Amino acid sequence: MGTSARPTARPGRRTAVNQLAKASAGAALAVLVIWLMAGATSADSVFAMVRFWLLGITLPGLVLWRLGSPFRHNLVEDLAAGSLVGVSALLLIYMAVSPLGLQRWAWLWALPVVVAAFAVPGWRRRVLSRVERPVSPLTAWLLATACALPVYAIARPRNVAPAPYTDPAYNNPDMAYQQALAASAKYDFPLQASYVHGEQMDYHYFFHQFTAAVNWATGVDLTDLIYTIGWIPLTLAACALVFVLTDRFAPGSRWAGPLAVAVAAIGGTVNVYPGFTLPQESLTAYLWGSPTQNLGSGLTVLLAIVIVDILRGRNSRGTWLIGLLVAAAASGSKATILPLVLCGLGLVVAVRLCQRRIARRAVVMAVAVTSVILTAIVVVFGNHSTGLSLRPWVTFAKIGVYPFIAWQREWDTGDYDHSSMWISAIVTCLAWLLGSAGLVVLAGTAKRWLRDAGMIFLIGISVAGFCGMALTDQSGSSQMYFHRTAVPIIAVLAAVGAHMLVFTVRRARWLVLGSVLGGMAAAVVARRIVRALPSDAVLFRREDGTLTGLVLPWVLTIALLALVGVAAALWQRTARVALAGFVLAAMGAGLYLPLRALPSMDNPKPLAAVAEDTLLGPSATQLAAARWLRDHTTPDELIATNAHCARKSALGCDARHFWIAGLSERHVLVEGWAYTNTINDQVVSTALNPNILPFWDQDKLAENDRVFVAPTRDNLQELRTKYGVRWLYADPAQTAVSPELEALATVRYQAPDAVVYELG
Repeated sequence: MGTSARPTARPGRRTAVNQLAKASAGAALAVLVIWLMAGATSADSVFAMVRFWLLGITLPGLVLWRLGSPFRHNLVEDLAAGSLVGVSALLLIYMAVSPLGLQRWAWLWALPVVVAAFAVPGWRRRVLSRVERPVSPLTAWLLATACALPVYAIARPRNVAPAPYTDPAYNNPDMAYQQALAASAKYDFPLQASYVHGEQMDYHYFFHQFTAAVNWATGVDLTDLIYTIGWIPLTLAACALVFVLTDRFAPGSRWAGPLAVAVAAIGGTVNVYPGFTLPQESLTAYLWGSPTQNLGSGLTVLLAIVIVDILRGRNSRGTWLIGLLVAAAASGSKATILPLVLCGLGLVVAVRLCQRRIARRAVVMAVAVTSVILTAIVVVFGNHSTGLSLRPWVTFAKIGVYPFIAWQREWDTGDYDHSSMWISAIVTCLAWLLGSAGLVVLAGTAKRWLRDAGMIFLIGISVAGFCGMALTDQSGSSQMYFHRTAVPIIAVLAAVGAHMLVFTVRRARWLVLGSVLGGMAAAVVARRIVRALPSDAVLFRREDGTLTGLVLPWVLTIALLALVGVAAALWQRTARVALAGFVLAAMGAGLYLPLRALPSMDNPKPLAAVAEDTLLGPSATQLAAARWLRDHTTPDELIATNAHCARKSALGCDARHFWIAGLSERHVLVEGWAYTNTINDQVVSTALNPNILPFWDQDKLAENDRVFVAPTRDNLQELRTKYGVRWLYADPAQTAVSPELEALATVRYQAPDAVVYELG
């Protein structure tokens, strides 16, 4: 009896140890996240944020996900997908109740969902059922580490930098723009460009509606939600869903999913030039600076997971409903998402037609997505163009090595050096291809993946993302977001391609670890060799016009990566392993520079170089003045200001001045005027820099500014009666403010660089 009891006890102990190991991985990630959040804001805000995400978003979202999905794969999938299903439901409900003035109560949607799920016996069983394929302890730790990398890389520099809106050198005007839109979303429907009173905002603004909903539910300040902590849960969910999507194509792999997360989050580009950094298109490069893309990336991957399940026929009716819910949320979260999804579905249909078959599921989903796109064009974007134009290959004249090799650099006139443009394209694409080298495996395994509609769909998204970037142009290089939307999908395909080479290999995990580390070492050695070579200190183009230093770094890097593959082949004595070693080494080389940069995160650099006579944002006292207005005025009161320029230069006034509207959470008659529909329409017709275009209503601007420089009772009364202005925010750093204004209006707040007046 004693001996027969041992076999049953050991599995139990092993299970307990595995559960403890997985829980410790999750706990370690949670501790890191809480530490980073606490370093950026108050403990009360962190507690309120975490509580609401768990109970008000993730829990009801998990309920919907489990009711709609026939799978119970693992808790990682449930929590990540549940979070973004909850986000999708919350933002859509928020917009539905906003016309009724019920914005502050939108979060109550979670209560009936959770109550019904546990009150109905059949639903309760589905929600509480156990997972089918729990992740292994090794996978849990690898995934926790991979998810921690982008969060630390983005959050740590923000934590040690000056607080938002306190140091102009660290203020990003575009982030103040995001906050101004979120402030409008708290009170306005449809969204308004609150920095130019009366200007409606036709834009992918669902992120701002969601942020406003979280603000109402938690009380966490909009500045914290935009700048410091609001982005973290979205980023974590997006990274975890990259793992989930990879698991759909490499089920049971301990390393493929975490590798895909690492490539998408911080890697994906092999940099071979010691004195120059090629475009890094990983999530860390743009998620913080583009909150709409942060939300959009997660919704892209979640929608891809749902559609892959539908295309494979592994779905329930609820899966279709979740797909429509997420598609509706994605339609106004980032304008690039659904067009790429539609291209992926189109490729599925085209391939099946070539095979003399009809992809009915893809056709039905494509019709549904098209309907959502057309609705969004009318309702969300108001049929407005944002300046997108067809200009093939111009993107590569704005990124990569082009500025260092081109003879002609008149970008604004479109007069490009085409040979340099092609060189820049080749170098950039080579860097991206090596960083996602698993993609080359797919080229040689077409017969295998052409049978899988899900794989065809992902390839369609990836190709469309690259083509959308390469064939179009937009002010601010916003066409890059076609490619950036596809980056998580590209990372998944790269990891799946590497898995195809390795899954039958003995001791695969050691091959993967050794090859990735070998790739990092190869990158180090190649860069040191290049740095040690004789050089004339010229970056790429000499004065006589000849190019130098472009090719040799690539030859050295690729040769060293090939040596890693040869070493792997000698170890396993299999030719196939050589390709696996090379592919994994190249992907590892793309991780080298981002990992090397992590220790330097405690010494952040300013976001922009600021000249002594320019500003990019407010001082601490100007911040206090704007917040005084928020706390002592009502949402329907209008402010006028003389502050219009985020920066003054020889080019003119950079009209990205948004922080008064963002911090006061009030409408401003005329603050900045960049990023408005009117300016975007002018960009389409003029192709000029949108940030320095003049304000379109010069009479209105003159009436606004006159009260600050030459105030009279008449012009103050006219501003009050004609436009409804109640408050004045004067910034002496922008223009001279007449001392006579104090006798004509009541000073309510005063600081050396900010004065708030109330009009009688």
